[in-house]
Amino acid sequence: MALSTESPLRFEALMSLSAVAKHGSVQAAAEASSMSAPKLHRLLRAQEQRLGVALITSSGRGSALTAAGERLRDYADTLIHMVTDADISARQEHRELKGTLRLQAPQALMEPLLLPIVLRLQEWQPALTVCLLSDERPSHMGAVAPAHLRLMRGPLPDSVYARPLGDLRIGLFASPRYLNKAGRPDSLSSLARHALIHCSQEGVAPVWRLTEGQTLRFEPRLSMSTSSAALRAAIEGAGIVCCYQLEARRACTQGLLEPVAEPLWPAAHPLALTYALGIRAPASVMTFLELATPWLRERLAG
Repeated sequence: MALSTESPLRFEALMSLSAVAKHGSVQAAAEASSMSAPKLHRLLRAQEQRLGVALITSSGRGSALTAAGERLRDYADTLIHMVTDADISARQEHRELKGTLRLQAPQALMEPLLLPIVLRLQEWQPALTVCLLSDERPSHMGAVAPAHLRLMRGPLPDSVYARPLGDLRIGLFASPRYLNKAGRPDSLSSLARHALIHCSQEGVAPVWRLTEGQTLRFEPRLSMSTSSAALRAAIEGAGIVCCYQLEARRACTQGLLEPVAEPLWPAAHPLALTYALGIRAPASVMTFLELATPWLRERLAG
């Protein structure tokens, strides 16, 4: 139901409430926005008076939302996203984007998730330059400015703006040819006796983190520097690989790989597209969010 002109809710106050929840205090929220701390505080107090309930509590350690504030914040975040999307559609539908957009993600997710949507964006906005940055190569990232957007897996800090995308699962996969020859493992001990393919990173030991906190330390039969190479080795029958289920989806559909020891797989983790500055982010960031969010959610849902 649409808000009437007499509604006690004020959009600026809802944005302020969301900002305090993200940043942990009125002062930090003000520093991250374009308003002063006194103005932000007045907005929140006026909103509390209109609603007749306390929304935040303050102490020397910062500010926290009350139960009523948390409930209102859930609606506020949804409304802010809807207003942001409407603003993008109204102002940027025919706007030419220029400059450089920097995106950061785990290397294994660049090809299946980011690259297709980036190519679509550049076809629509040919003047826009895109730079893809890998989480696994931090030494190379220091030479460029920080990423505007980042694919992040797992729990997120409250201080970031994010669009939830869905759940990301890690699994074990091998070719039918390999499994028919070596057998199908059904326990941690039997898995350890197989030829295991390790996707190596500098300084990272060959360890697989599996279900319920179990870990498997192993001597890899084959070590590869990229997940795409490790996946190709598994397709060729070199052994069992641990990778994102998303990466192996096409090969499984084609019968080139099959899932292995699914009860040992770790629990799924949420994936989100995070971005800086919230509603004040550059036009290229907001346009990418509008284009990418529904596509990425559909892709993860499979």
